[in-house]
Parts: sequence; C-alpha cells; structure tokens
Amino acid sequence: MSGRRITLAITSDLQNVPLIGQAVERLCSLIPLSDVESHQIALCVVEAVNNAIVHAYGNETEHEVEVIFGQYPDHLILQICDTGRAMDPKHLESQAASPFDFDPCRLNCIPEKGLGLAIIRKTMDEVTYTTSEGKNILILTKSFRPCQAKEEPLR
Repeated sequence: MSGRRITLAITSDLQNVPLIGQAVERLCSLIPLSDVESHQIALCVVEAVNNAIVHAYGNETEHEVEVIFGQYPDHLILQICDTGRAMDPKHLESQAASPFDFDPCRLNCIPEKGLGLAIIRKTMDEVTYTTSEGKNILILTKSFRPCQAKEEPLR
C-alpha cells in the first residue's frame, strides 16, 4: 500500500511538545478529516509525546522523541518513538472502569492523571505498542473515507 510520510523530531523538553501538536494538526488538515478530528488526533500525539518525555525519559531533556506521520489512501498512521524506559503494555489494555466514569459534580473525584492513554484509545481506531532493539514505538491508526479527499497535497 503506497503512502506518504514525514518525520518530526524534538528534544525531550516539554516546551517543545506544542510544536509537534501544531505540526500534526496542520498535516491532518490536509487530508479528509474534520477540524475536530484533526484536533483530536493532534491531542493524542501530544499526550503520547508528553508520556514519552515524562515516563520514558523521566523528564530528562537531552533525548529525542520522533513522530512519524504516515498518510495512506484511507487511513493515517502515527508512530511516536523514543529510546527511554519501555511502557508496560498492560497500560494499553481496556480496563473494567473507564477513567471517564466519574461524577463531575464531585470535584474531589475528578481524575487528575491517567487520562492520556484513555483519550488515545477512545479517539484512535487502533493503538499498538512495540519495543525492539531499544526503541519504543506507540502506533496510532485513524481511518477515514478516501472519497472526501482534499485537493491540497501533503508537502
């Protein structure tokens, strides 16, 4: 299957994460996705990059986080890559209780952490994680209808 891809890389400083989010949202706007879907996908990538910086690298700023944006005729694949500590794959498994199940009227019960992966799982069509030869790769897949293709090509 033919596709086009672009690789974005930042150093593992949380101040750089908005650059990735803006770039991904702009790239998504060039393919047949709504503005809302583009924003949601960018949010997922931002959450994943934040997790790589905070959890894989322990907030150390001298590492690299890479995002590979792959556009195909009917889907999008985003790979978030790092070389830090590997994530426990159990974090991606569906949990009995969703972190979104809370009473918004009880402010002391609103979850403050742990929503990133839940947002990613809810937004994306497929989420997988692999570790090989010291490289961790979170793979996010989003399908779309190719008949709605926009005329402006990915550059």
